[in-house]
Amino acid sequence: MDIKAFHRGNLIGILFENSSREYVFEYSDKADTHLCLSMPNTQRIYLSSFHLHPFFDSFIPEGYLFELLRNLINKREGKADDFIMLYYLAAGVEGRIMLEGKEGLKEDKVLSLEEVLENDTWDTFKLLLSIFLYKNAISGVQPKTIASLENKVALEIREYIIKTFGNEYPELARNEYLCMKAVKRAGIKTPTTHLSKGGKFLVVERFTYDRTGREYLGFEETASLLGKVRESKYEGSYEQIAKVIKLFSTFPEEDLKAYYKLMVMNFLLRNGDAHLKNFGLIYRDDFSEIRLAPAYDVVCTTVYVPDDRPALFMHGTKRWHGRDKLTDFGMRFCGLSKEEAEELYQECEVAVREEMEEVKEYVKEEPSFREIGNKMLKEWEKALTHA
Repeated sequence: MDIKAFHRGNLIGILFENSSREYVFEYSDKADTHLCLSMPNTQRIYLSSFHLHPFFDSFIPEGYLFELLRNLINKREGKADDFIMLYYLAAGVEGRIMLEGKEGLKEDKVLSLEEVLENDTWDTFKLLLSIFLYKNAISGVQPKTIASLENKVALEIREYIIKTFGNEYPELARNEYLCMKAVKRAGIKTPTTHLSKGGKFLVVERFTYDRTGREYLGFEETASLLGKVRESKYEGSYEQIAKVIKLFSTFPEEDLKAYYKLMVMNFLLRNGDAHLKNFGLIYRDDFSEIRLAPAYDVVCTTVYVPDDRPALFMHGTKRWHGRDKLTDFGMRFCGLSKEEAEELYQECEVAVREEMEEVKEYVKEEPSFREIGNKMLKEWEKALTHA
């Protein structure tokens, strides 16, 4: 049993488990490109003793999806470790690098984006899961699925991530939708995002395909770039992410500025789940351009966990820093002058204030969102007045 990695139809390497139960990725003699940023082909063999290499680990789902897939694969194989799970999911990995594992698991049914946005029921979500189950090489603990949907406006099939929620996190789709709108207001790049008619689904277009250049873009999470797997996604600091951007980005000044603004927004919006897997770098197929990826997975978490804290360390602690500490972070780790850091911070404040006005109107229009919406407003006001 092995998993093959292809680039533009050419085999570049094979992932397998050796007799010592180590995971091995071995580049092909004819490999003419890197698998990813963290595993260049200047080294032919990469060993990992206790878990999949971080790049491959990034395709293993978490939470709801992990349990669902593990139970199904356990029934077929008798066990479902990470390698076997990736073996089942491999055919669904479509991007700059394609993987090949177990055959015969591709979907053949197409739904439209409009259908999904109009019918955001649990039955629709289960249908999507049943059709696209083995495409779900995607991280994150909330119920979600990848789906290929027909976009009737664009007259083409595109890949989307469809997220929903359970009783533990009510109104999570609306929460994230409004937070992402605030992030976009601040001038930070975000994926194209849709909220379903009933507010049950958040539908996010995948950003790893460049439609202007008609090519797949490479993507690697900062967790992978720092040698971390999903179990260690909360181990690290925001300073480390800044160093990764500075090391790899071909436009570090612009990307560090965008990263600083995103960090300010995460603190102002009270997003306590901005961990190492929720940042990444996106790059051209030939590595000629490496940039900070669009912002994703921004949610006001303190409405669900009142004593929640930032996911990673900043200035040696996990606490909600105010203007002074965040400005200092921008100056020390993002290469900004004091004037630049203060100006960008103010832009973020304005974006949150503007979004708050929309949330107030939204609360009036959607009674089911009233409780969560008012909690979000309270949390954001608290963050804005926190010195």
